[in-house]
Amino acid sequence: MSDVQRRRGWASITAAMVVVGAVVLGVAPAAAGAPAGVPDAAAALMVAPTAVTQPAVSSNPIELAQTLVQANSAGKFRTNPTLIFQREIAPLANGQAQAGCALDVRILQVLVLTLQNFGSLTVSDLQRPCIGSNLNCGPPTYSVHCLNPGEAIDFTSVGGDGLNGGNGATIDLLRFLDTFVPRGTNAGQVNCRGNLPLANISQFSDSCNHQHVDFRNTNAPLNVRPATAVLPSLSASGAYVAALYQDYLNRTASGDDRQWWGGQLATGSPRNVVSDAFVNSDEYRLIRIDAAYRTVLGRSSEPGGRAHWLTLMQAGTITTDDIETQFYASDEYYAAHTRTDRGFVASLYVTLLHRNASSADRDFWSALVQQNGRQWVIDQFWDSTETISERVSLMYQRYLGRVPDPGGLASWVGLALKIGDSGLRSGLTSSDEYYARAVAAYS
Repeated sequence: MSDVQRRRGWASITAAMVVVGAVVLGVAPAAAGAPAGVPDAAAALMVAPTAVTQPAVSSNPIELAQTLVQANSAGKFRTNPTLIFQREIAPLANGQAQAGCALDVRILQVLVLTLQNFGSLTVSDLQRPCIGSNLNCGPPTYSVHCLNPGEAIDFTSVGGDGLNGGNGATIDLLRFLDTFVPRGTNAGQVNCRGNLPLANISQFSDSCNHQHVDFRNTNAPLNVRPATAVLPSLSASGAYVAALYQDYLNRTASGDDRQWWGGQLATGSPRNVVSDAFVNSDEYRLIRIDAAYRTVLGRSSEPGGRAHWLTLMQAGTITTDDIETQFYASDEYYAAHTRTDRGFVASLYVTLLHRNASSADRDFWSALVQQNGRQWVIDQFWDSTETISERVSLMYQRYLGRVPDPGGLASWVGLALKIGDSGLRSGLTSSDEYYARAVAAYS
């Protein structure tokens, strides 16, 4: 990437991140931002459950969501149903909050603070319409769970203990929250417990199988301190940049490259924004185009073809991730595999699933080729858990030098359909694990 390209790309990406922050807080229409990284396991979060005055927590919705994704990978944060995590938390962690799925930043802060204080938690309800539920969203109830941004949480466990509105774990949770939530915060289940004086929380009756908390009657912020970020040194940032150049662009970063990009990181720019700039650079796109020609079509690219596909990517007509599936669905690939639907299907089984298709498999998918076209069939193969798992495993090996742990694999496979392969790459190469490897290898 040239100096001009670096700065132009940087300006567009940082502008997108500002839009994302506004979307999450309900200020602007939905817009997509840069994907963010998720390491396999959270840092040690377990501390003794005790009241803390003015705890420190980020006010950045994306950072808060990333903490929850890390905890989910470590088995410390769960939602039931899992769709809550998949639609309301995971996309936000990658800068891609879904329309109609925004959460009040205070909700995210409460989740993170509760996680830090108790070590683990499970929730059963945040923002209902986002997961396709309209339960009590209309008269006469008008549930606060139906607001957008969401302003309510239903906790079902903290620290491994289930909550019923009146047991010891519930009392510990409410007393903890009362130390930093604003006056006018609501908590349900008063009918499930004895007298519990709380300074900032108003109490009402609710079913005794969870603990409800909401902010419907207050717009005041939490009584918390901002979390202080520790900025990386210019040397460490330069080493990280050197790894990105090698892993994405297959070349050594120049001194100027390390200095410029490293300077962005050392002055507070998030790693995921830098890694996403590499993922979306024309140089990387051309590398992906050339690779698709070799691996899918079995030949070298020609200048006209390279320019054609790059133009489509630059225009947003296709993404970088689409290039392989476009080639698999092409007439050239079809002609190279017997020019028949059955031969086409058989090749997909061997190439993508690494096994032979049965006669029934070929009949089934050939009928779907006739019905829906080759591109549709390719998409079903490409987006299957089996093929996504393989691609994630290959990325782990390339970027982290190891096989994925079960939790990490499951987390990334679940995100793949939302953020694509480029999002996965950017996420892994902005993770703490990748950063530590880069600093060790290139310092």
